Amino acid sequence: MKIRMIGLVFALLFCVSFSPVYAAEEPGYFTQLGQAFPRGLKNIVSFPWEIPSTISRYDQKTDGNPRVFRDMAGFVDGTFRAVTRLGCGVWDVLFSVVPGQQNELPLKPETFF
Repeated sequence: MKIRMIGLVFALLFCVSFSPVYAAEEPGYFTQLGQAFPRGLKNIVSFPWEIPSTISRYDQKTDGNPRVFRDMAGFVDGTFRAVTRLGCGVWDVLFSVVPGQQNELPLKPETFF
């Protein structure tokens, strides 16, 4: 019985000693707010630039397709990317005040400026 009690005490001490270690890895509330909110505002402001940026990226490809088709494909892809950037920006702005680590979508580039 004593061995079980000692084992239980050691198990509880083991669990209690590691909880501060994991808590220290998360950034603070204001640090997280200071990263997510400006990133969201930058994405909301810069989402229209996604379309011309994607069109120019498609226009520089040399895959044998006519330039008109490459530009149309860049416009369609840029529109989807712009909607994604706008949605990610709105998400970051709205949920930046929620405590906890928010996992953002990996946008490339993360912001345009």
